Amino acid sequence: MKLSELNIYYLLCFKRPRLIPMLFLVLFALLTACEEKIHWDLDTEQVNTIVVDAIITNEVKFQQIHLTKPFTNQNDTAVPVTGANVSIKTDNFTILFLESPENPGHYYSDYPGAGSIDITYKLNIQYEDETYTAETYMIPVLPANLPTWQYDTNKDLYKIQWNVSQYNPAQQAMYEVFISWSHLVDPTIPDTLTMAKMMNYTLNTINVNYTIFPQDKEEVWFPKNSIAIVKKYSVTDEYGDYLRALLAEAEWQGSIFEEARGNLPGNISNGGLGYFSACSVISDTLVVH
Repeated sequence: MKLSELNIYYLLCFKRPRLIPMLFLVLFALLTACEEKIHWDLDTEQVNTIVVDAIITNEVKFQQIHLTKPFTNQNDTAVPVTGANVSIKTDNFTILFLESPENPGHYYSDYPGAGSIDITYKLNIQYEDETYTAETYMIPVLPANLPTWQYDTNKDLYKIQWNVSQYNPAQQAMYEVFISWSHLVDPTIPDTLTMAKMMNYTLNTINVNYTIFPQDKEEVWFPKNSIAIVKKYSVTDEYGDYLRALLAEAEWQGSIFEEARGNLPGNISNGGLGYFSACSVISDTLVVH
């Protein structure tokens, strides 16, 4: 037997029995060690600006712009921006937006109207001696692939099947499905879920966390004869960049392919946050069965 083989034999036969109690002692010390609570004082900066959430559509309605203030804590509630002067201009007209007395921070056009494609819309917000501006335009929306419903015999309920590609190099789109089954539920039962809103996106880039390894989404189940309003929104390349960054900061987080944190590429000037967009919309109403 060679010298190296003798050393190995000696370690296996004589040294290992002595190491085993020592390993158990180390494991016991690690498992029973005291934990000390450490409080980290994070440096948070209160940003003195506004957050803009505004989508102008080609639907004939009172168009809406939602203004809030940013907050630094995850569980905080957004504070509405009140008392702002809001308007949207084009080459031919100006639309004034008036704040709702019942819903502070929500500003509605002074008359119902619809946006059009190939028009540049210029947003102007004046708030506390600051002016925030943004520009956007609208492109046509292509026909939509309507969702279908997957039935579960054990639950006797349905869930949505989107039937749309998450990647399409030729177009980007945003899908919104609002489902209600309040007409099928006993109204005397408290805290009963009777409606849900779900979103889905088609983007022109391949993202690991969305296209290849999509994150699990919460499944919403609903009964037969629920009513679903399906909307498809056109998305410009610039708005698509914003949506992609927003998804990377929210829905796509929490996996081994987690995106690096960063600021969203908004289009609001003067340090404003959020995005001002214009989208063509097609809508359809379906009955779940």
